[in-house]
Amino acid sequence: MQAKLLDTTSSAWHAALERCSHDCYHTPAWMKTAQISERGQAFAVHATDGDHELLVPYIRRPIIGDLWDATSAYGYGGPLVSMRAPANFADAAFCAAVAMLREAGCVSWFLRLHPLLNMHWKSSLGLVLEQGQTVSIDLTKAPEKHWQETQSRHKLGINRARRAGVTVRRDRDFDALSRFIDLYNETMTRRGAAEYYFFDVQYYRSLVEELGEDLLLMVAEEADEVIGGALFTLSRRSGIMQYHLSGSDWDYRHRQPTKIIIHTAREWGRMHGFSRLHLGGGLGSAVDSLHEFKRGFSPDTHVFRTQRVVVNRQAYQSLSAGRIASAGDLHGYFPAYRRPVAAMAHANSELPELTP
Repeated sequence: MQAKLLDTTSSAWHAALERCSHDCYHTPAWMKTAQISERGQAFAVHATDGDHELLVPYIRRPIIGDLWDATSAYGYGGPLVSMRAPANFADAAFCAAVAMLREAGCVSWFLRLHPLLNMHWKSSLGLVLEQGQTVSIDLTKAPEKHWQETQSRHKLGINRARRAGVTVRRDRDFDALSRFIDLYNETMTRRGAAEYYFFDVQYYRSLVEELGEDLLLMVAEEADEVIGGALFTLSRRSGIMQYHLSGSDWDYRHRQPTKIIIHTAREWGRMHGFSRLHLGGGLGSAVDSLHEFKRGFSPDTHVFRTQRVVVNRQAYQSLSAGRIASAGDLHGYFPAYRRPVAAMAHANSELPELTP
């Protein structure tokens, strides 16, 4: 078994993607942009044994001195395994990858597993933890079936918007990007979102530049006014569309533009040969209005899991001193040493770090 690190310019990274079913989140293009929001450097660890290979993109974040940790970028990255690899290959390759990262100075590794591509992922290292459910739409179904599976409250909102003259179009040239950014930020502010979910202008510009045709901006308009928008990513090899970010104008909340945008996007995806529109998860709370909103478009759900791996136990314990009750407890905030001190008094209500 051989393991090595790849940077975003590596031809080996692109070649590995050709041999693995992957999503947009696994590409160098996505990871280049993620460097901006995650404040780190993008790499992938590549483990091979003959014709079999494992690829796992990650962001390297500095800690102190030569120590650093690894985290998945925003979204659902997760490990990729080449087709026809034997059952025992994935875990052996992942162990080799972790050993290599340990030698390179890595302290811990936080992975977001892909709800569609990592359904059967198992690992002997760390903790694989269920975080909740995500929702997707099967785009191989007929439009009539999509409409049948749409809940009545969403049908009502879509029909009302149509009667009011609301239309949805793809903004191929991203002329409305600035307007979309404003709407997204306003929406996140209304929802009381954490700072992590706000992105600077450079992030959006990088998305457009790096992803190109694999980024879709849908905007809803009424009387030539953009009242809502959403960004979708496209992975043509796997047939997966991802619902990335969305925002709407509070003054047009009665039009519920997000509903007609998702309705239009699923039809666009179906007509362009995509097989699945993944809407993602919810808020992670007991009463999850966002999850219920997404369930209004489809009955298909998937389990979202994360994996937490202590790569260097001695360094982890030293850095986490005073922040963890037990060095072996990986269920709470991870990695523990990045947990804000002010948040420690609210341990029972703390959500896992950076869960989308």
